[in-house]
Amino acid sequence: MSTPRDRKGILDIDVVGFEESDPQGSWIVSYADMMTIILTFFILLLSISTIAQTKYELLVQAFTGDRAGNLTEVQEEIDKIIEEQNLGGEISTKLDADGLTIEFSNALLFESGDAQLKTEADTVFVPIEKHLVGSLDQVYGLVIEGYTDDVPIKTRKFDSNWDLSASRAIHVMERLQGAGLDKRRLSVKGYANTRPATEVDISDPAALALLSPEKLVEVRAANRRVIIRIDALAPEVLARITGEAPLEKPAPGDSENLAPFELPEGSK
Repeated sequence: MSTPRDRKGILDIDVVGFEESDPQGSWIVSYADMMTIILTFFILLLSISTIAQTKYELLVQAFTGDRAGNLTEVQEEIDKIIEEQNLGGEISTKLDADGLTIEFSNALLFESGDAQLKTEADTVFVPIEKHLVGSLDQVYGLVIEGYTDDVPIKTRKFDSNWDLSASRAIHVMERLQGAGLDKRRLSVKGYANTRPATEVDISDPAALALLSPEKLVEVRAANRRVIIRIDALAPEVLARITGEAPLEKPAPGDSENLAPFELPEGSK
């Protein structure tokens, strides 16, 4: 029978043998701690962030092939209209993480210096508005933006390009509202000549002075446009439209909305 001293000696030998068999194994503990900290950090970021609806939909579509929303479908239908009517130079669409963008040239929709939609615009605008009204999911809102060139305007209707750009956006908005879109899903913006469509800053006279007459005409034409931006509505706006209560988050420091925290038995 071994004595306590003998057993201790065996134990000492076993421990030494383990350390010698894997002398660098201690790094695993530090690595595990580091991975835990990184995971906690990303969970914290996720908990305080807001994932944009369109970004989520594009991610779902990229990884699974399924469509989480119908922006892609609406874009495809509008692109068909553009192709059928050979309007590639007048209308364009783009779908990215910020939503669906539909851009119209002013020449297609308006006469020079006017904000009333041209009768000829109905040929293309009517089928497009049908998709925006009838096909677009209710979760999406539309922002209509108006833009002009840098040529000053002063008429009985418009004091400046700001008035003209905003009025054009309003007329497109009213057209969509009249076609059946809920006005709570619509908003307008007028930018005049402050958001260039090309690399040339059309609001900078020095930059325009460097252009040839032909290039100047081209740049100004590119800036005269109307853009419809489509993206998910804010939850509180969508809740008012659908009549459903939005998900509420407890306000910081509002202890009344938080469940009481209790320590486990025996820890007090």
